[in-house]
Amino acid sequence: YVQLTKQLQYSTMMARNSLGIWLSLLSLCAAQDVPSCPLTMKGVTWQFNNDTDNSMVSVPNKYLCYEQCLKTEGCRGATWQLNDIAQGVCFLFNNPKDLRMCHYCESAIAPIPVDGVCNSSDDDIIDMYDANNELECIKRCASKPGECQFYSYFGEGSVLPNKCMLLKTCADVTNAEGCPDIHSKQIQCFPPIQKECFNYKELSDASRREDAGAGNFCDKEDSESVSPDWVGKSWYRVTGKAGNFIPVIQAYYQRCGTEYSGYLNDSHPENQWENKNATVCFTDGENPCAFEKDIEVTNCGTYHVYLLDDVD
Repeated sequence: YVQLTKQLQYSTMMARNSLGIWLSLLSLCAAQDVPSCPLTMKGVTWQFNNDTDNSMVSVPNKYLCYEQCLKTEGCRGATWQLNDIAQGVCFLFNNPKDLRMCHYCESAIAPIPVDGVCNSSDDDIIDMYDANNELECIKRCASKPGECQFYSYFGEGSVLPNKCMLLKTCADVTNAEGCPDIHSKQIQCFPPIQKECFNYKELSDASRREDAGAGNFCDKEDSESVSPDWVGKSWYRVTGKAGNFIPVIQAYYQRCGTEYSGYLNDSHPENQWENKNATVCFTDGENPCAFEKDIEVTNCGTYHVYLLDDVD
């Protein structure tokens, strides 16, 4: 990552150019109609892998961080996080997965390089533009969501310097050795994300476990025995000593720190970001579903969150 030093020595003019490109990207994403192609997202990052991912300190802004990702082989995503001590940290991800919340950060998803150069027919070419750098080409492709799937950026050392070709497909690929400084890539967008996956309360008290036995706790704010981790209607994640999820098997009577034990009388959504309506049943010892409560469940990838309200 010797190039980082060169990046940090950019002139003020170059930094302003990068800033302008990034602001254009952000404005573009905000203005698009559905379906859209968001390239950046605030407040989220991916699980960092010490063996495959990299981090760099003293990166003054997010624009240089993303540029570094585009220039680094294997980089598929970047997160820049504000850090007063290190002036800003840039995280480069080779295999970005397991989205999670982060503070004072913004992430960008990088396009996937094609193994060669797209050799597209006239029918595949959407348009061709002048582009001072690859970021401008990405912006052009993202401005045509659903239509532009690939692009080829022609660098200064190519046969068509500083050109951007937008493509519908890239079925035919040519060996890149005969096409110097041409970068063909597939555009990538952030998936639709459920905000509740990053803004939830926690149910973490050990009394919620089935082996905790009976009790008099109640998930109701005005109850004299309100559960210690209950704060009223909200999105909740089951975690810590409480376990990992609301069980889907019938609960026993007088377990889980209460009298009328509850369980999810339904399945969890299987796909990441999938949301569904579900029902929680409460048993009274005779009827396995003596009374019920409608809830929502969202699959957040490695965990689920539940929209819960006070019990009646």
